[in-house]
Amino acid sequence: MGKEKQKKKKVTRNKFRDVIGDYYLSNRELSKADKARYEEERQKGEKKDSSRERAMVIAIVVLLILLVVKSCFLDEEKNLTADEEIFKDFVEYTVAEDRGNSPVVTHRITNIFVANPDENALLRYVDPETGEEVEVILEGRYTAQVRRYFLGVIPFGNFSITSQITE
Repeated sequence: MGKEKQKKKKVTRNKFRDVIGDYYLSNRELSKADKARYEEERQKGEKKDSSRERAMVIAIVVLLILLVVKSCFLDEEKNLTADEEIFKDFVEYTVAEDRGNSPVVTHRITNIFVANPDENALLRYVDPETGEEVEVILEGRYTAQVRRYFLGVIPFGNFSITSQITE
C-alpha cells in the first residue's frame, strides 16, 4: 500500500461569464454585419425607409402640429370680464417690464381667477401710451397664471402674479 491516490485539482469555470462573453461577442459581430449590409443597401438606393420609420416620422409631425395649435390658439385666456381684462393688461405690462420683450421667449396669460373675493386689488403702473401713473382698484383680488414659450410654441415654464391688496 505504498501508493497513495493523488487527488486531481478541480478546474472551476465561470459558466455565467463565458455565456455572457459569447453572447456579447457574437451579437457584436452580428450588429456590425447588419449595419454594413444596411448601409450598403442604402447607398445603392435599394433600401427605403421601413414602415416603422415612416410611422414614427408621421407621429412626430402630427404631434408637432398639435403642439403648435395648442400653444397658439388654446392656451390664451379668453372670455374675460371687464375687471379681468384690466388685470390682464396690467399683467402683460408687468411681464414686459420685468422680463423684457424677446422674440425667443414669449409669455401668455393662461388663466385668470379671483384669489380672494373679499379683498380689493390695487394695480399701480405707468401707462405706456401717456406716460402717466395709473392706479386702479378692482373688486376682488386676482391671480394670473403666465406660461413662458420658447419660440412662441414650446412651453417651458409657469409662474403666477397676484394683485396687491388695498390698504
